[in-house]
Amino acid sequence: MNRKEIKTKIFLKKGKIRKEVYDKLTEAKTATEIAKELNKHRSSVSRALLDLEKIGLVKCVNPEDDKFRHYVKR
Repeated sequence: MNRKEIKTKIFLKKGKIRKEVYDKLTEAKTATEIAKELNKHRSSVSRALLDLEKIGLVKCVNPEDDKFRHYVKR
């Protein structure tokens, strides 16, 4: 396992919801869809997605859309 993989694993372990959100991204999904699947608040899921996007684990496929942004794993 290389250094980047180790850092990623630690990052996901630090935030339980981050790991849950990351694991749910089997296809392009919105924060609302993930929140419903996990029975979590949409704002918590949105925050986790932004954290994951910031470090490059997920990507927004339609950033120009203000209401229904879809995210996928990188």
